[in-house]
Amino acid sequence: MKEISKFNAAVALGSLTAAVALLAGVTAASAQTAPGSDTSSVAGQAAPGGGSFPGSFLIPGTNTSLKIGGMAKWDAIYDMAAGLSPDINQFIQPTTIPLDGTAAHSIHGDLMNDVRQSNFTFDARTPTAYGQLNVFALMDFFGQQTTFNVNLNGVDSWTQRVVYFYGSLGPLMAGQTPSLWFDADALAESVDTTPFIGTNDGLSNRHTTIRYTYAGASGFSAAFAIEQPNPEGFSAATGATWQAMGLSGGWVRVPDFLGRVRLDQPWGHVQAVLLVRDQDVLATGTRFQDTTVGGRLSAHLNTWGKDALRGSVMLGTGLGSYLSDMGSNAGLQVSSTVGTPAVISAPMSYGINAGYTHWWTDQLRSNLMAGWSHVDLDTAAFAGLESAAAAENGLDKRHIGVTANLIWSPVPQVDLGIEYSWIQRQTQSATAFISNTGALQRLETMAVFKF
Repeated sequence: MKEISKFNAAVALGSLTAAVALLAGVTAASAQTAPGSDTSSVAGQAAPGGGSFPGSFLIPGTNTSLKIGGMAKWDAIYDMAAGLSPDINQFIQPTTIPLDGTAAHSIHGDLMNDVRQSNFTFDARTPTAYGQLNVFALMDFFGQQTTFNVNLNGVDSWTQRVVYFYGSLGPLMAGQTPSLWFDADALAESVDTTPFIGTNDGLSNRHTTIRYTYAGASGFSAAFAIEQPNPEGFSAATGATWQAMGLSGGWVRVPDFLGRVRLDQPWGHVQAVLLVRDQDVLATGTRFQDTTVGGRLSAHLNTWGKDALRGSVMLGTGLGSYLSDMGSNAGLQVSSTVGTPAVISAPMSYGINAGYTHWWTDQLRSNLMAGWSHVDLDTAAFAGLESAAAAENGLDKRHIGVTANLIWSPVPQVDLGIEYSWIQRQTQSATAFISNTGALQRLETMAVFKF
């Protein structure tokens, strides 16, 4: 199927984000099948290895083809300015960048080596009377660590976690995948998995979902998804962020609803997504609700040779982690998370991201990307409720980021890369001693070996 072949091609490029997130949706070529049709990738012919698609083998006694893959990825990170703390510096969280004037901002030169982005994949395909049955799983080593400091002191026993696990039959897909909001084709390739500002990186929205995709003619497709919700936001009284299921006894009632239309053409693609969130929050002694909406437009354009221009723009109320770098800072704004808040607001959020990929040779390529995100805090509705500048100093208002890299693939199974990122964080207000801005400068290298 097309989405699996896109995944395999991306793995050959070596970035975890680009490698796994192309599975986000069922594409037009594979989305709609009729009962009894044969959708195997080779139309009944065995691929090298004995299975129905390249790299797979036939499980004895069955008609299921299985491919086991993955990569070993070594990653070295050096934070040249405003280094992040060791428990989070293996990925970029702009909301944790130390602000100018804080003690943490004076700490420079943090170095981290790890292999947590390494992964295993399992891809099983079975022909049925209703089309091809697919089951796909991906696991990496970013599971929750309870003894992180011990690991840093030489043990390095990283915990495994399930990243993706889903199944599909014809137009129907269910399981854990990136959100329908995500568009991997609109993101440039990166060494770090999370340098993207003003967009959705595909990792912060790995939702449990059920999705239906219709494939029309001439590259057109439409999809609808119901996704696991987790309303999120911040308290204007304290500046503290929250997620509904993290509140005391917190639970949610209504899922997130998303609809997408997409057009794939030889020149590239364009897609538009609509998001509706009924953020109904219930917890011990707490109850509030607000309905929020958002929209996203993304595309890529093939330019010269293998070069491509990619980009996206989004806006909406209460986007939360759908705007990955802002997270809960872009969620609901409430006067309190205790009882029924006197004021509930859904700030408008914006995100813009653009990137360009240039191939110097068939083995050597560069990517340049930039992004901007912004949250409009509803200060008028919260007059007198905020703890002066102290609370606003902890609430992010704007992020700006620029990333450039160089990646060499001496053979298709190996990627060697180096990348520089500059990301600035700006909060809603400064205090007498702490600025409302802080910047991270990061140099990162990788060595990826795929199988």
